[in-house]
Formats: sequence, structure tokens, C-alpha cells
Amino acid sequence: MAHMRSTTRLRHAAYAAMVLVVTLVAVAALGCREERIQERGFDPEPRTYSGTPRPFLLGFSSVPTELTQDAYRDALDLTARYGEVLLIQRAPEWAEFLPGVEPSERLAEVTLRERVGVEERELRLFYALDPFDPVDRGRLAAAPDGYEDADFSNPAIRAAFVAEARYIAASYEPAYLALGVEINATYERSPAQYKAFLATYREAYRAVKSVSRHTLVFTTFQYEQLLGVVPWEPPRQPRWELLDDFAGRLDVFALATFPSVTYEVANDLPPLYYQQIRDHTQLPIAFASVGFASAPSPAGVHSSTPPEQRRYLQRLFTDADALAAPFIVWFAGRDPAFIDGSPLDLLSSVGLRDAEDRAKDAWAVWAETASRPVEAAGGAAAP
Repeated sequence: MAHMRSTTRLRHAAYAAMVLVVTLVAVAALGCREERIQERGFDPEPRTYSGTPRPFLLGFSSVPTELTQDAYRDALDLTARYGEVLLIQRAPEWAEFLPGVEPSERLAEVTLRERVGVEERELRLFYALDPFDPVDRGRLAAAPDGYEDADFSNPAIRAAFVAEARYIAASYEPAYLALGVEINATYERSPAQYKAFLATYREAYRAVKSVSRHTLVFTTFQYEQLLGVVPWEPPRQPRWELLDDFAGRLDVFALATFPSVTYEVANDLPPLYYQQIRDHTQLPIAFASVGFASAPSPAGVHSSTPPEQRRYLQRLFTDADALAAPFIVWFAGRDPAFIDGSPLDLLSSVGLRDAEDRAKDAWAVWAETASRPVEAAGGAAAP
């Protein structure tokens, strides 16, 4: 039987998403500064490849171990040396794109510097535009002044989101662009907000394709919540029907998956945990944000170990090979030390290296897989 969390822990788990909020807000703030990531430059190291070709690209998010520019650069450097894809996930810059507003010089400068940082490392960019508050997926994240209670039924909010999606596509030319993150969580929190977002998503999808037709566009789904197995909600049947709402407007089925919240032992994952997706869609199946804890959390939300993290990563790669996944993005290459010690410490141990850059058990699995050559797969984003 799976090692499920006891009901006495559910209240803690329900609030554990706040750690993700702290992480994403802090990194977004870091990313919006006057970055100088190109000044130090990047010293490339030759990569050698051997072994069985892999169908998937590998990558990490830009989440650093500390909230400093050096740590931010180090996160990009690690991705370049052991992967091909960089994830930048941010809330919209609503005020920059409201009707009648022209994007500022500051935004243009930040965009240029980030693009230089990605290009000099020869990375594929995966940009995730996350419009909803991770604590309350029924509310907008960082809503602009005067729009604190607005939603996607507001014409100005819709126009701003579509305009920013178009700007990102034209200015960054990302390989992958997620319009919405963990969108099924919005459905669970506010069906009305979800419905209003659907119409906006379709418009934004068309806008992106009009300026960057090779960019693969999609929204992401929180997989454990989609299956109905998160410990802070009553068990229920999976909501596969939500995929139909995006029919014809998803280039890949992209999931965010953090199974250590539900399963502390990697072998407790059902045998077809990921492969069952193929029964519900013929789209390419991508792992947009993945993590598995390597230590217990103070609140008891999960309790895992470095060997279990390694076993999970081995399982993930086996399934990704079988599914011919286009890409896998692990949430953080190194532990984000700036959230360590929180009583809701959900993500502080998901790194494959610790905050001091010491390798965990799973790192050797990642490094070995990164050394495999990449097949000509992954759609337009394949190297």
C-alpha cells in the first residue's frame, strides 16, 4: 500500500504551496531587476556524449540557491553544463501591457539581457507565464493597481495577458511557452475564473503563433491534483476531461509533478503512473516542472531521503524514454537555501545538489543521462 500522508497532516499540506509562492515571487523580483548576467560571461566547457540516445532534452529552472545575481548566473551555468533547456517562470507584468501602455525601457533592457544570457549558453528557453496566485489559483498574481479583484472576464486583463504573451514570443522567441501554470488548480479553486481564462488562452495562443510559429505553446497541469491524489483534497476520479477544453490549442501535454507530496517511497508510484497519460492524449508528453524531496519537511508534508530521490529520478527517466518525452525540467538544480527552515518547507530539498553544491545520490543519475546524445526529437526545439 502506498505510504499516504495521515489526515492529521492535511492542513499543513494545504498551506505548503506558500513556499512555492515565496520562491516564485522572489525569483521573479530578481529577474525583474537591472540584470547584468552577460557582463561576467559564460565559460563553456566541452560536453562529451556517449551511450544510448535519449529522446528528451533536459533542463532546470532559473531558481537560484540564494537571491543574488551570482547565484542566478550559477543556476544558468549549471543548466548549460548539464542540460539544454532553461525554465523562467513569472507572473505577468500586467501594468506594462494594459491597453494604452507601451512596454518600458526597463522591460526592454531586462528582456535583452536575459536573452543574451540564454543565447550565450546555447540553451532552449522555456518561458512560463503564470497569471494566478499559487496560494489561491482562483486569483490573479500580482494584479495591477485598480485591478486587485479583477479576473479574466475583465477586457483590460485579457488584453494585457494576450499582449504580454505576444511580446514574449516576439522578443524571446522561446522554444516553449506555457500560458498558465497548473491550470487545473484554477479549475478546482474557481471554475468561473478557469472558464474566463479559457477564452483568453485561445486568443493568446493565436497571438503567439502569429509572431513565432515555431514556439510550442501549451498550459501546464498539476499532475497529482489532476489524478485526485493530493493529500489536502478528498480522493476523487481524475479530471482527464479538462484536456478537451484545450483541444487544438495544446502543442504538448505538459505536467508539473511532485509525487513525494503523496508518495514518500518511489516504488509506491503505480506502475503506469505516467504511462497512463497515453490512454488520454496522443500529444507529446512533457515534464514541465518535476521534483522529489530528498529530506523530511518540518511540517511532515513529506518524508523522503536521497536514495528515494535517486530511485524516483531513475523511474522518471525510464518512463520518459518509453513515452519519448520532448523535455524534462527539474525544478531546481541546487537546493534553494533561501527557503530553508520554513515550517512549510516543501521545496527546500528538491535540488539534485545541495545549497553548498555537493552532489546528492540522484546527481550521478542526472549527469549520466545528460551525457547521452539527444535524438532528433522534441519538435521544433530539438537540437
